[in-house]
Amino acid sequence: MIKPEVALIRDATAVLCEPLHDAFAWAEQRRAKQLPELDSPQYRWLCTHAIRGLAHHRLSRLALGAWTLSGNHARNGELWLTDGDYKIRLLHGFRDDHVPAPGLNQQRRAYYTNPPLPPFYQEPLTGPVRNKLLALWRITAEGAPLFRIVRTLGPWKFGAASKVDLDFPLLTTAQDLRKLQFIPQDEGLELDLPIEETRDADGTGGFPR
Repeated sequence: MIKPEVALIRDATAVLCEPLHDAFAWAEQRRAKQLPELDSPQYRWLCTHAIRGLAHHRLSRLALGAWTLSGNHARNGELWLTDGDYKIRLLHGFRDDHVPAPGLNQQRRAYYTNPPLPPFYQEPLTGPVRNKLLALWRITAEGAPLFRIVRTLGPWKFGAASKVDLDFPLLTTAQDLRKLQFIPQDEGLELDLPIEETRDADGTGGFPR
C-alpha cells in the first residue's frame, strides 16, 4: 500500500515526465551540435549551464499542465517549477545516488527542510506549498537525460549521508510513472519496486529510458 502523500507526489510530478525529458534531450542535442568543444572534462561545468539554459528556453514553450516555471533564471541559471501545491528545484546530479548538499546558504538550507511524510492513517500535508522537492538530472554518455525526484528532510554537511524520505526516478512517460509502486525501507525511504538498474557506457548506474 502506498502512502497517500507519496501517491500525490507521484501523480503531480507525472505530468512533467514527457516535457522534462523532451526539454533536456533537445537541449543536449543542440548543445552537442553547436558546442561540441564542451565535451571536454574541463568544460563540464559550462556544458551543464548551457544545457540548463536551453532546457529553460524549451520548457517555456511546452505545455506543463498545472506546472509553471518559477524563480529567477537570470540568477545563475536557476530552474524552478511550481504547481501551487509543490515546488521543484532542478539540480544537476553526478550519479544516480548523488544528492547535492545544501551548503551554507540559509535560503537553500530552508528549502531542503520538509516535515516528515505523514503515516498511512493521517491526511496528506496541507498548505500553500506542501512539499519542496528536488529534481536531480544528469545526461548519460549516450546523451539521454535521467531524472530523480527527491524529498529532503533538512540540511547535512558535505560528505555526510543525505537526509531524504522519498527518492524515485522520473520515468519517460506519465503512464509508466503512475504505475510505479513503493515499499518502505528500514531507513524510512520510499523506493520503487519494478525498475532494474542498468549501466551506462561510463560504468555508472542508470535507470532504463
